[in-house]
Amino acid sequence: AKLLRHRGPDWSGMYCEGSTIVAHERLAIVDPDSGDQPLYNEDHSVVLGVNGEIYNHLELRELLEERAPGKHTFYTKSDCEILLRLYLEDGPDFLSKNEVCGMFAFVLFDKRKNFYIAARTPSASSR
Repeated sequence: AKLLRHRGPDWSGMYCEGSTIVAHERLAIVDPDSGDQPLYNEDHSVVLGVNGEIYNHLELRELLEERAPGKHTFYTKSDCEILLRLYLEDGPDFLSKNEVCGMFAFVLFDKRKNFYIAARTPSASSR
């Protein structure tokens, strides 16, 4: 994370447990007040570090609320938190089940399952 600091981050965050490290340097654009990362689920057993922007995050939040009324609590206004909530609702193949539009790269770690996902949009693509 320290190597990226020259880019002018607003926030540096890190999750470190056992052999897992998720580090994040944040330049706040969407939700500069509460979108610090990594992002966590309620009991901190799922960790998400994201770089990028989810263009349709508001639409995805509405659709998730329609599918699972009252089940998910969003703790930030960050466009990226939707990825965490979609994983919790739909499991590892959440990207294929939802039309997530944007430019992003992320690492998600599910401590309960000792399971990792690393994904990114194709280079020079915004879907």
